[in-house]
Amino acid sequence: MYREKGNHIITQAIEHKAVLDTCKNLEKHGFEVTYLPVGKDGRVDPEDVRKAIRPTTILIAIMYANNEIGAVNPIQEIGENCQGTRHYFASDGVQAAGKIPVDVQKDNIDLLAISSSQVLRTQGRGRAVCSPAQPSRAAFGHH
Repeated sequence: MYREKGNHIITQAIEHKAVLDTCKNLEKHGFEVTYLPVGKDGRVDPEDVRKAIRPTTILIAIMYANNEIGAVNPIQEIGENCQGTRHYFASDGVQAAGKIPVDVQKDNIDLLAISSSQVLRTQGRGRAVCSPAQPSRAAFGHH
């Protein structure tokens, strides 16, 4: 199981409810979660992400764009903090894909979630895109 590598997760305080609920549940099972604040502009500060990283960090989950307030996070800068590390960088790209340029390699995203309802306007389909730059990391423990 991947938990052997660590038990710390970083996300933002205004992350999507599905991510926040999952983090709250994981805390009940011994995981530690850092909920980063956002600035007045609704964006997480990449420096706060960097400072929150611990040796036990296994996942950073930050949404690309927030549909409620329109904030677009500095994903490329956050991704740079993840380069060459042992943790994964996952981003909810549902509100960004098809509206602004999204590039998993340039942004150093290991896992990007998108929804066809936002991109193609078809219901009931989603996709998790794994970065081709990190094929062994994207296997999530199946190395």
